[in-house]
Amino acid sequence: MDTYLNAGFGDLLSYDDLFLINALGYNGIRQDVPDAERAGALVENIEEGFTLNGIFVVPVAKEDVCHAVAHAISSAAVAMHATNHVVLEVGNEEDLGGKRWSRDPVGWAALVRDVQDIARQHSALCGSGPLAVVSGGVSSVSRQAMGWLERSRVKELGVDIGYHQYRSTPPEKPLDGYKSRDDEFRTLRDVAGERKLWCTESGWSTAPHKGGMFHRGFSYTDVEVLHFLREERELNKNFGAESFVVYQLNDGPDAHNDQDRFGIRKIDGALKTQSQLLLV
Repeated sequence: MDTYLNAGFGDLLSYDDLFLINALGYNGIRQDVPDAERAGALVENIEEGFTLNGIFVVPVAKEDVCHAVAHAISSAAVAMHATNHVVLEVGNEEDLGGKRWSRDPVGWAALVRDVQDIARQHSALCGSGPLAVVSGGVSSVSRQAMGWLERSRVKELGVDIGYHQYRSTPPEKPLDGYKSRDDEFRTLRDVAGERKLWCTESGWSTAPHKGGMFHRGFSYTDVEVLHFLREERELNKNFGAESFVVYQLNDGPDAHNDQDRFGIRKIDGALKTQSQLLLV
């Protein structure tokens, strides 16, 4: 199983950042690709003297943008004879309410098929290619998310299946509606069929949470998050996942914002304990 780090939201990574990610033991990075104009540069970025693979998230809100980005990523990978693995992940948590495809999973699956066709066309130009297509990770393996994924019938396309692993509890506790973590994984396998599985986001925030009988604030420590990530990575590896993607490289500016405390690096550039996930 390869381990990736979510790093960058459409911006090029510096040489120093790429060097750091490589030195920390990651096999690759996962990045959003906002438009076709930036796609080529983002693909070239991972080839900058390192052995990093790339998972590139293709936007799906508009069909024409989706197609253009898929063409740009594929053509850049083929033109460079990319030695690193290039993965096109079609969308991101499209099952969530408020997103265009949340009520039309079949429509989203049609875009996954389009990207699959585009990647195949470009790969055929050179006889073989480093390209792979993964359906955009659903927001979690909750019963609701699994129902949406099943209704999409995306597994019938033959593409690999993406999913996210998030919970506010330690890894050993299953999500609501499941008896155990094994129960979760069995449900995911039932929905995905025989397709390969990619965990394309997982992590824990160290921002304050409310909990307990009197709603006293608590937060997970960096050491706890390191242990959680190691346990969760092992669970997904044992289940046969192709990848495990840690969310994410950098903290944000707000110490009390849940979304700003998933990083393995503080906003001042100092590495947090969880950065040592892959180091002995």
